[in-house]
Amino acid sequence: MDSVNNAVYGDITIGRVLTWTKQYTEDEVREFYALAGNPTDAIPEYLPYVLVMAPLTKVGSDLNHLANQMDWTASRPVRWDETITAELEVTRLEPTGGMSKISLEGRLRCGDEIVVQGRSSGFVIAD
Repeated sequence: MDSVNNAVYGDITIGRVLTWTKQYTEDEVREFYALAGNPTDAIPEYLPYVLVMAPLTKVGSDLNHLANQMDWTASRPVRWDETITAELEVTRLEPTGGMSKISLEGRLRCGDEIVVQGRSSGFVIAD
C-alpha cells in the first residue's frame, strides 16, 4: 500500500482521516477583529469565514499539503463559541519521489452536524 510519512501524523495512507478541533475564545475573536481594523467592543455572533476554515488549513499545513484545487460549501454560519472539528480524509495518494499527489475529502463539524464540506487536491511534500 502506498504511504507517506509525516512528522505530525505518522504514516498517511488512503482512507486515513486526519482531525483537529478548535473552539475560539472571546479574546481570540476580539484579537482577530482588532488585527482586521474592526471594532472590538461587541463581537458578532458568527465567525468570519476565514476563521471557520482555519482548522482545515491547520490540518493541511501539518500535512505539508500544497493545494492546486479546492472546492468547499458551507451549510450554515458558525458561532464563535462553537467547537469546530476539521476532518480531512485521504482519498488518493500517489508517492513520486519528494512529493506525492494527494486528494482529500474534507468536513468541518460542529458536534455531529457538518457545517462545511468539500474536497481538495494537490501535493504533499515528504518530510
